[in-house]
Amino acid sequence: MSTAFSYSIAVFIIIFIAGFAVNLLKQHYIFQLLGIAFFFTYIIINSAVYMERTSETTFKTLFFRSMPSLFGISACLITMTLGFWLYPVLRKKIRQ
Repeated sequence: MSTAFSYSIAVFIIIFIAGFAVNLLKQHYIFQLLGIAFFFTYIIINSAVYMERTSETTFKTLFFRSMPSLFGISACLITMTLGFWLYPVLRKKIRQ
């Protein structure tokens, strides 16, 4: 297993756990959309800086460099989906 993949799994787990905590808020989707926007912006800026500094850039290197952010985006999307389907029931039970 490459270091990029194991680091990406760690990012996924951390964002996934944080997403569960954010889902307890009433307007959780705002914070999760901000997380997705942050990761997407980070991918673009990181790729642009890397391509500017490196003369020969391959798709493979760009993919491995953006993999942690892509895993973060997927964790945000999964927890957002759970927030819409699972957490309304949990929020009602917590309020009572």
